[in-house]
Amino acid sequence: MDLATQYLGLSLKNPLIVGSSGLSKTADQVKRLEEAGAGAVVLKSLFEEQIRAEEADVSDSLGMHTEVLDYLRAEIDMSYGPRDYLETIRQAKKQVSIPVIASVNCATSKWWVSYAKQIEAAGADALELNIYVLPDDFSQSSSDMEKIYLDVMDQVRSEIKIPIAMKLSPYFTSFGYLAKELANRGANGLVLFNRFVQPDVDLKNIATKVRAMFNDPIGFSYALRWVAMLSGTVNIDIAAAGNIKSADDIVKQILAGASAVQVVSLFYKEGTGKIKELLENIQTWMREHDFSALSDFRGKLNQKNNPMSQAFVRAQYMKALSGGK
Repeated sequence: MDLATQYLGLSLKNPLIVGSSGLSKTADQVKRLEEAGAGAVVLKSLFEEQIRAEEADVSDSLGMHTEVLDYLRAEIDMSYGPRDYLETIRQAKKQVSIPVIASVNCATSKWWVSYAKQIEAAGADALELNIYVLPDDFSQSSSDMEKIYLDVMDQVRSEIKIPIAMKLSPYFTSFGYLAKELANRGANGLVLFNRFVQPDVDLKNIATKVRAMFNDPIGFSYALRWVAMLSGTVNIDIAAAGNIKSADDIVKQILAGASAVQVVSLFYKEGTGKIKELLENIQTWMREHDFSALSDFRGKLNQKNNPMSQAFVRAQYMKALSGGK
């Protein structure tokens, strides 16, 4: 069974990418992930705040309340700074043969466009731009928000030649339009979708807090929908991400048109030894359905190859709600 795939113009021995996380923070960890069978690895994200911290004193640069600064330092580990990040890329590239994808988690282009050039020079095979701009300025329109993402893409693309993937949230008015515009501006891939910490309320202490969203079945289905809608229509590679727990989930996303999948939370829960089992189960499914290569079925059920008309979707929606058969 041939599990090879192409993602961002890179050759992967299989479609399973270990996403950006604490599992991929060091070169030694990347090496262990390769040994476990990963097709590629996305390094733990470098946060914009870390880059700002190297440019100037953090408090002056960010202009935030002391408690907020303390929270940032605790959450994103300021000691894991840009210089260390470049060294991690260099060391990882010496130790592994699989693609090493750098990741920057940012809100603006001001602080890290030039840094993207350093990431490229350090040897990263590609760069994942993990962007989320909270729409908390109510004077900005949806098009204003989209322009931020497009401007970031324009500026980074003008600085580097390595492939660029944009990791996005699903919270856009016209996601298909944005995807096409990003592709037109030089994005090589999309990662669908990002998940974030969410606000919560501590009733005991009457205080606000945040919690991570690691179990989001709706997120899987939402990614499946958009992978299927964009695949074959927009000239861009797509990696599905979020709540992927089994080989069946991986196969579903590939049938929808994903070039690869990113998995993290499953490996936190069950260990990276799970990679081998996932790959074996994919091959078992392929044998059962007489597929010899991943390319034989990738996109088989996307909107281009297996179109579902609006009338059909509307009818099924009505049937489901009415309890009809």
